[in-house]
Amino acid sequence: MATPPVQVAHTGKLYSEKRIVVISFLIALAHFQYGYDSAAISGFQSMPGFLAVYGYIDPKNPIGYNISTDVQRLIQSLMNVGAFVASIIIYALGGQLSRRLGLWIGCGLGILSVTVMIASTSSGALYAGRLFLGASNGFLIPWSVTYTTESAPSLFRGPIVGMTTFQTSLGALFGILVDNYTNPRGGNASWQIPLGVMYIVPVFLTIFLLFLPDTPRFYVTRGEYDKATNAIRRLRGITDEEFLRAEVEDIKNTYLMEKELHAGVHHRDMFRGTDLRRTILSYCCTVGQSATGVTFMAGFSVYLFVQARVGSPFMWIMVSLAIALTGNMGAFPAMRYIGRRELLITCSVISSLSMFGMAIVYDVAGKGHPSASKALVALSIVYTWIYGIGQGPVMWALQTEIPSQRLRAQTVGTGAGLNFVVGWAISFFTPYFINPDKLDWGPKYCYIWGAGNMILVIWAFFFCPETKDRSLEQLDELFEKKIPGRKFASYQVERQLVDDVVRRGHSDAKVAEVDQVYVEDVEGRGVAK
Repeated sequence: MATPPVQVAHTGKLYSEKRIVVISFLIALAHFQYGYDSAAISGFQSMPGFLAVYGYIDPKNPIGYNISTDVQRLIQSLMNVGAFVASIIIYALGGQLSRRLGLWIGCGLGILSVTVMIASTSSGALYAGRLFLGASNGFLIPWSVTYTTESAPSLFRGPIVGMTTFQTSLGALFGILVDNYTNPRGGNASWQIPLGVMYIVPVFLTIFLLFLPDTPRFYVTRGEYDKATNAIRRLRGITDEEFLRAEVEDIKNTYLMEKELHAGVHHRDMFRGTDLRRTILSYCCTVGQSATGVTFMAGFSVYLFVQARVGSPFMWIMVSLAIALTGNMGAFPAMRYIGRRELLITCSVISSLSMFGMAIVYDVAGKGHPSASKALVALSIVYTWIYGIGQGPVMWALQTEIPSQRLRAQTVGTGAGLNFVVGWAISFFTPYFINPDKLDWGPKYCYIWGAGNMILVIWAFFFCPETKDRSLEQLDELFEKKIPGRKFASYQVERQLVDDVVRRGHSDAKVAEVDQVYVEDVEGRGVAK
């Protein structure tokens, strides 16, 4: 029987892991691309140059143009359709598809999508480009998170994965910034230039990945242990051979034990036994991101501000996103020193109040009232800051930490697909609520997202497990023992961190003794060799 040794932590100092931090930051440019596109397209819906081609003249609208509900919902929702198709492919091939190959496919689709949208001004080309771009995101988003999750050390995994939210917000800021400075040009160039900027990230990642290995955990699943050792050495800059051997051995034995315990299983085992709980929790974290209202704010913020008669909407969105970046930067220390559950619950409460506040102010003061405009801007800034420091990074980390190693790729991929389905529904129906041609709710639409955040608070309190400072292998132990989520933080696991043992000067015999205790405990619970 495979006997899992204790897990390597290597060191608790961030500086010693600077290499993987930098690599993860650059891999997270996949999220920069997603944030950039979301903000740029949000801006297109209020740009006369774009609306002269895909919209119509509307003298009653503050900018003299408007966009039909049908076009508005298609350019937003088709991206989610493409992403859903990509998630199905990931589900089918997740175990065999390398993380680097998945990212390369996403980059290729991204380049194709931008080319299609720039090359033609027909509606068909626009819709096809959005579909391809969605498929690109469907590969880039889950695989970039999986790559960093499987490469980062346990002590810094949460903060490192949380950088994805920073990159998303940074991308959104650049998207609005480029829109703001190309909008006055008018004509097709006003929106084609922002699209052209989207070549940069996929081209860079395509080249950058040539110099990186795949993740050590992927190599272990392929039985390529020497490559796994070399991957850790290259990704984290570790030269201590004892640590390298212990790390690979731990990943190897955990993976082999999972195969023994679940011999003959298939993808459907995501929905069986303890894996069912892990799959549901991961899915809840994925869908929980949409429940915060971030999809609505990212895709329709500029349009919302224009219809609410907020002066200089592009400028205020830029200010909001710039301030939100400070929250994203604060996510790194917040994720390192504050528990996931505590951070998620607290931030969700504040986000709920912010959303309810935006809706109530406009319900009471009415459209165009100066005080209502100021409140909308202020509360939207609060919301984006809070999401950036807590909700976004916590849920990105949880959805990749919770699944078992053997099923992580499939769980994250299908979870992303589920989130894209929810995102499609939000993008498809939101125009009916906020477009003046339909219900014309405007900011009162935020009532729905205030409730969504409150539901997230209740779920997090009763079900969300605390994964902070736990290795992925320790989480396996906690789930196998069916420990309640609220007790994850206080439960004393048997599997220790190798660094804790080695630094105290324990010999290999002592490590073996720890292993034997763990094995005896597992066998005592009736697990056959």
